[in-house]
Amino acid sequence: MRELRDQFSGALASAVDLYRDLHRHPELSMQEHRTQEVLRAALNRTSAAVRECADTGLVAVLRNGRGPVIAMRADIDALPLPEFTGLAYASRAVGTLPDGRQTPVMHACGHDVHASALVAALTQLDRRRDTWSGTLVAVFQPGEETGVGAAAMIEDGLFDATGMPDAIYAQHVTSGPIGLLVCRPGYFLSHQRSWRITVDGHGGHASRPHLAKDPVVASAAMIVRLQAIVSREIDPLRMAVLSVGSIHGGTASNIIPDRVTFTVTTRNYEPAVGDRLVSAMHRVIAAEAAASEVHAQIDAVSEIPACSNDPDETANVCRGLASLFGAAAVRSPDDPLPASDDFSQYSRQLGIPSVIWNFGCQEPSLFGDGDDVPRNHTSRFAPHPDAVTVGAAAAVAVVRERCAIAGSKMQSLRDGAEVGQQ
Repeated sequence: MRELRDQFSGALASAVDLYRDLHRHPELSMQEHRTQEVLRAALNRTSAAVRECADTGLVAVLRNGRGPVIAMRADIDALPLPEFTGLAYASRAVGTLPDGRQTPVMHACGHDVHASALVAALTQLDRRRDTWSGTLVAVFQPGEETGVGAAAMIEDGLFDATGMPDAIYAQHVTSGPIGLLVCRPGYFLSHQRSWRITVDGHGGHASRPHLAKDPVVASAAMIVRLQAIVSREIDPLRMAVLSVGSIHGGTASNIIPDRVTFTVTTRNYEPAVGDRLVSAMHRVIAAEAAASEVHAQIDAVSEIPACSNDPDETANVCRGLASLFGAAAVRSPDDPLPASDDFSQYSRQLGIPSVIWNFGCQEPSLFGDGDDVPRNHTSRFAPHPDAVTVGAAAAVAVVRERCAIAGSKMQSLRDGAEVGQQ
């Protein structure tokens, strides 16, 4: 890690400050106005051409002669969570949800690391133009957590100024130790779909349930029965998840309400498995509604396609990462991961070969036997500032591998000069 800090010293001091600033001032999806301005100011210190995209996103284009056009995405939004990390730069921000409710806001998924690392990588590549040739399109994407940001950027002409890139890459922090990198060809992240279920019955007094059509009991029956779909209808050798994340209804213990709502999410890799999950969900909810004489409406909320890494581009990425971190640090898991990311939209909608990989962001000393390491999407999740170093170095290594100067193999960062030398 000291070697990486030395090689990136000129770009990293400001990048770590940027990380702490973004962490202290998180913003919810598609509300990243301050984040956009802070990132714009940092990018304007480079020679990249910077423009807005999708209202709160940014695109920075760094041209460096002939060669491939490579895009790199960093997501920039935060989550509606209170922060309990105890950091000196912990968030005290409050945001407004789409329904008007106020909520604490926290960078609990490392998007502050992603954005800071991509700024540092672009800065490094701008200063060391002799080590690569081509065009880098740095994509600072809003709205990943709500699954709408990638599609919004595409609709707003993300690549109008450069044409379609030859490949697009992204990286994401995981709660593993710093120095761990995870990448595999094929499926890497799952296909995610979410629904809101509205169950309408007929309310009444709790002492006379026979005069009501109870949506609470009907919803409970639906939820219990839904949990049997994966265990009884899906091949156990295929990945499938069905979870109920929220349920709302009623105001008092002695009132049977008219309405209950609950939300469902499914995860899968293979399309046939996803189709089976969805058809079974509809069947179960309809049958339980009929049995309870209530009405159930199913509304789709969001859908994020699975991330599938292009095999050839994955080989390029793994070579670039191994050239810097060593082959032993780059792990290729046997199975994909059940999380989801709308990064998949760039390949699905535009047909661009894509690769996403994970990198550890926690201090290795946290990983003792039985230790409870803070995970993504929790109030104690706190990436170590060194994760910015790893993310920046990984991005530079991958771009240099893909954009090697014709006629020579790109020199490793291990024997590179100090950042800032020309």
